[in-house]
Amino acid sequence: MGRRRALRRRLIAAVLLLLSVALLTLYFRESPDGPVHRAQARALRVLAPLQHGTTRAVQPLRDGWNWVAELFSARAENERLREEVERLRQATAEELATRQENEELRALLEMKRDPLFPRGVTFVNARVIARSPTAWDAKITIDAGSGDGVGLYDAVVNGQGLVGRVTAVSASASRVTLIIDQESYVDSRVLPGGVQGLLAGSVTGDLSLQYVDKAHRIARGQAVVTSGREGSIFVRGIPVGTVSDVRQQDVELYQSVTVTPYVDFHTLDLVMVVVR
Repeated sequence: MGRRRALRRRLIAAVLLLLSVALLTLYFRESPDGPVHRAQARALRVLAPLQHGTTRAVQPLRDGWNWVAELFSARAENERLREEVERLRQATAEELATRQENEELRALLEMKRDPLFPRGVTFVNARVIARSPTAWDAKITIDAGSGDGVGLYDAVVNGQGLVGRVTAVSASASRVTLIIDQESYVDSRVLPGGVQGLLAGSVTGDLSLQYVDKAHRIARGQAVVTSGREGSIFVRGIPVGTVSDVRQQDVELYQSVTVTPYVDFHTLDLVMVVVR
């Protein structure tokens, strides 16, 4: 029985194959208006509505599948773009930090070359590693100490000007009191003219040039530098700031001179200790 069924299937397949070959041969040999071409046209007219209906019925399913596929693709692309943006943001931040540090190093190099520093002066490069948490205690900690040659009361500068003085030293770190600290006093003079006074910090972080006689004419925009008096810990001519306000009151013996420092203490990072 099984052999008969197999033989029958083979026979049917052979007949269908021969019929297909015969129809194809007839199709390609006959003219366009031949019977096979006409039969094909009739079949297309009958099947076309069915194909159109099937397509319309299947289209929502196809659209839904495409929407789901596009949704997953969009999510994957969104995640990839988010990661790319994060990498670019990190690279930009690193580039900006490197550029800022390079600018600070160039400014420090220019300060080293300034002829105002006497011969025999040694510069110790350092970085700020800690800051005071309170506004009225304007002090920083740097990563250079006695092991690097730093000593008590050494001046500290950066590429912008005078930062402060060393007030505590350990083997590998030092505490620096900034010039804006309320306990800071710097012998200074105004240029041009050479009017001298004592630059004092304050609780608010403002600088004022004290003990300036009313007879001396001082104007906004004039430069303030260290005077380098005998016994001063600061050499002569270190840039400190500019005069930003001048006031006189009849009841006061001296002028009220406000000074804006050159150093931006909020972004202070790289400094140099002037070792003499």
